[in-house]
Amino acid sequence: MAGYKVYYGTVSRHYGAPITVGNQTAYTVTGLGLGTYYFALTAYDAAGNESAFSNEISKTFFDTSAPVSGNTPPEDAQPSDMTPPADVQHFSAVPGDREITLQWINPPDVDFAGVLIRYRTDRYPSGLNDGELLGDFKGEPNQNMTTVQSGLENQVTYYYSASSYDSHGNYQSTAHASASPFSTGGNGPDQPTAGGGGCAMRFPQKENLPGPAQAAEIPLLLGVLLFMLLKRRFRWSSTGCCIRFR
Repeated sequence: MAGYKVYYGTVSRHYGAPITVGNQTAYTVTGLGLGTYYFALTAYDAAGNESAFSNEISKTFFDTSAPVSGNTPPEDAQPSDMTPPADVQHFSAVPGDREITLQWINPPDVDFAGVLIRYRTDRYPSGLNDGELLGDFKGEPNQNMTTVQSGLENQVTYYYSASSYDSHGNYQSTAHASASPFSTGGNGPDQPTAGGGGCAMRFPQKENLPGPAQAAEIPLLLGVLLFMLLKRRFRWSSTGCCIRFR
C-alpha cells in the first residue's frame, strides 16, 4: 500500500475530488462551512490501483454563536446515525436459460432506503465499487423483492453481492448468492416424452428387424397376440401399423 485518499462532500456517497494524504493516519480538512459533510477513505498502491470506499462518516457544523437553551445542543449538532441496516434476508439466485432470477426480503430497519446489487463472474464483489452494478433497488422494510437479469451466458457462474443501505448513507454488504444459467432445450433424441392413454405395440421397421439374439422372443410375442385374438380383446389400427389393447 502506498497511501490513502480522503473523499468528502455535502451529499452522502457523492464526493468531490479526493485529497491524497499519503501514509498519514490523521488529517485535518479545513475551509468547511456550516452544514453536514460526509467523509470516506480509499487506499491505493504504487501502481495506482485504488480500493473501494471505506464506511462513510459524517460531521455537522453549526453556528456556535446561536443561543442554546440550557445544556442541550441544537438538533443538527447531535451525532449522525452511523449504524448500517441489517442484511437483506433470504438472498437467492435461481438460474434459467440465459437468465438468473434474484429474490430477497428487505431488512426490517425503519430507516432502510434501498439495496445495491453488484456482480462478477470470477468471485463475489468485495465493495460498493467492485464489479458491475446490476441495479439500485428501492423498497419498503420487510418487502419481498424480485429482479431478473437476462442476456447472460449459459454455463458461466455469476456471483452477486447485495448491499442494503439506510437514509443516512450507511451500508451493509455481506449478503451473497451465485448461480450458473443453463440451457432448457426440448427433449433430446434419447429422451422419453409423455404420451396418451392406452397401450401400443409397434412392429419393427425394416432396418430394425431383430437379429439372431432376439429371434427367440418372436414365438412368445406371437403366442400373446394369438391369445388376445381368441379373446377378441383387440382391434386393428386403421393405419395398419400397430395393435392397441383395450
